[in-house]
Amino acid sequence: MPGETVQKIGSTQIHLPQADNPSMGTVTSSFFVSMDDVFQVSNVGAGDSKNAKELKNAVQLLWHTSIEERPSIGTMTSNFQASATLIHSLLEMHVLTDSAMPMLRQHMRDNTPIKEIKITRVGHLGKDHDNTILYQTIFTRCFLESVEEFPDKLIIKARITTRADTAAATDFTDKPNGKTASGWDYAQNTAMS
Repeated sequence: MPGETVQKIGSTQIHLPQADNPSMGTVTSSFFVSMDDVFQVSNVGAGDSKNAKELKNAVQLLWHTSIEERPSIGTMTSNFQASATLIHSLLEMHVLTDSAMPMLRQHMRDNTPIKEIKITRVGHLGKDHDNTILYQTIFTRCFLESVEEFPDKLIIKARITTRADTAAATDFTDKPNGKTASGWDYAQNTAMS
């Protein structure tokens, strides 16, 4: 309006102390998820990395959570493993809304089993070691429990039967020089080989 003055507000800068910390070997998205062939179109992209083939049928994983716990007390002086069963929470995964949404919903509605859900974290460890797998968790015999939709993402929850974890031993400066692994079958309450 004529004669009205406009007050300009100066820009502000927020400095987070953790912003000065270098990333742990990653420079792009580092968490991915695949579910059998549900994600037929990967948002990882083909790229020119020779290691990208490990991420076939995978999409970016925005966030996930899972809890493994031993809720019963068990008997410490006897066979603790047999007297205190391990259980696993629903696996919760946040992914971008994309063309897989109808298939995910139908799998949930039909209670279609998913043979394998694989969560992979990759790191970029230098020349010829980009997309190096730092760790993987493989869940088997899974069933979708819920699909919650937001404008730009889906929250998917799955029941799982087994879990196997593998982590690379690396100092983030070169290729992995070994690995550690563990696995558990919750239906049988036994370790997996």
